[in-house]
Amino acid sequence: MVRRNWLIWLGAALLLALAWGLPASGLLNPYVVQILMYVGINMILTLSLNLVNGYMGEFSVGHAGFMGIGAYAASVLTVTVLPRDWAALAFPAVLIVGGAAAAVAGLVVAYPSFRTRGDYLAIVTLAFNMIVKSVLENISSLGGPRGYLGMPRLTTLFWGPPG
Repeated sequence: MVRRNWLIWLGAALLLALAWGLPASGLLNPYVVQILMYVGINMILTLSLNLVNGYMGEFSVGHAGFMGIGAYAASVLTVTVLPRDWAALAFPAVLIVGGAAAAVAGLVVAYPSFRTRGDYLAIVTLAFNMIVKSVLENISSLGGPRGYLGMPRLTTLFWGPPG
């Protein structure tokens, strides 16, 4: 057991070192780096879906809505509240704020759906997903259907590790 944990930590440290070092070395072109970042983000979402559906046994389909709320909260904070020079330094704190906004949205959805199970929970979370999508597409200050524009590109492979 101890040996396996040591190997897992060694593998995680190696992946983080590669995620930090490979893009800086110039061995990967920017397209491959962007695809690897998308893979890392979707791996994180898949793990959260596995936590709810796999371990808890609940059928929730609202993960995209929570991700959208967290992403828009972090983006609005980065673009409108923080000065442009502080954006890169405050990136970890902005990620925490985005996660907290998604958690608050989770509490808002959880309160009316505490007693629902199975298909009914899926319907509630699907409705939440559609509400978030519609609201974000109809608020012109958030970019409307085009999405939120003007964000500095701060994400690297280190912040969305592929492993």
